[in-house]
Amino acid sequence: MDDSSKKKIALNASRDLIFSILALVVYNGVLQLIVYPGLNTRMGADAFGTVLYLISIIPIMGAGCGTAASYSRMVAKKERTQANGDYNVFLLIVAGISIPVTLASLLALHELSIGLYGGMLVLMITTVARYYADVEYRMTIRFADYFFFFSAVSAGYITGLLIYPYTKSWVMTILLGELFGIIYTLIRGRIFRAPFAALSESFKENLRSCFVISASNLISALILNSDRILLRLMVGAKEVTIFYTASLIGKIVAMLTTPLNGIIISYFTNYRIKLSKKLFALISMALAVLSLLGAAVCSFVLMIFVKIMYPEVFEEARDFFFLANLGQILFFVSGSLMVLILSFTKEKLQLRINILYVIFFAAVVIPLTYLYELMGLAIGLVIVNFLRLVITAVLGLKFTQA
Repeated sequence: MDDSSKKKIALNASRDLIFSILALVVYNGVLQLIVYPGLNTRMGADAFGTVLYLISIIPIMGAGCGTAASYSRMVAKKERTQANGDYNVFLLIVAGISIPVTLASLLALHELSIGLYGGMLVLMITTVARYYADVEYRMTIRFADYFFFFSAVSAGYITGLLIYPYTKSWVMTILLGELFGIIYTLIRGRIFRAPFAALSESFKENLRSCFVISASNLISALILNSDRILLRLMVGAKEVTIFYTASLIGKIVAMLTTPLNGIIISYFTNYRIKLSKKLFALISMALAVLSLLGAAVCSFVLMIFVKIMYPEVFEEARDFFFLANLGQILFFVSGSLMVLILSFTKEKLQLRINILYVIFFAAVVIPLTYLYELMGLAIGLVIVNFLRLVITAVLGLKFTQA
């Protein structure tokens, strides 16, 4: 690759990164700064804590399975044949899996009703499809459309919040956002168009890839939302709201790694970019340092933000600002390293890293949460997410070029 080609790729990547960051800023800004505080104001801290638990189940399936299908298709584009039908079959299987998952999540809280079950099931299936939908823009490197896609999702969330006084349904608030994103992709893309059932020659391999990456992503998504799940089941509903607000800015900042992940896998798979051990090591160390600095900045911002937006839990949340945000940021930056590894290794390596991660999580976070509640959860998440970063960096160094 000559110098002019490298400069062109770098310029395009910079432009696409800006569009990606703007997309996630709009999306997370609307969700975390407008929709969630709006629901909290209308419902109260206790009721909103239960809703946060239920909402957390939805993105576990979305990020676990929808994003897995997206990443699998990106990898398939580099190595195999692929067709819409390959991934539509996977999405149908996930829709079937969503039936017992929704039921179990409601039974765990003794909140089962036909209306809530039906709404959550539809929302879960729709969310999985929306998480998959962004492959349309990353696969074709159309990040301006990626921005408008997330703008459409955000517009749907705001619409849902505006009509909440009439619907009295948090499910409808979120569902409208997911539907707006899918409708935009139907208009602008091809992945949801006919032929719907045509399969490629690599169908079996693509389906296997989806399940392998899903297994890995489900572990990550489950751990990401563990604060809501563990606290709701082991401590209480209000504690979910307290820890959520304590880690809020960290989650928003850390989620900005998502567009970086999209850029990484898009350019590495489309242009077959190589990575040296030295560069990978520098990236790993830089991410560790940035995690500490980011947590400190997030803590300062939260002192102002929580006092304004969540005044009823400010005094209880302030003790967890630094640790809660550090844990979130470490989780996301280690995830970025895993996406980097995925671009030049087999999918199973990511799964193995996350299996180690869930073992550490079960051994450290769950006992600490049981013994020390909020502080135990905060400390435990920092420990296991730092270990995840170290393991990912070490294995990445093993598989990169000299």
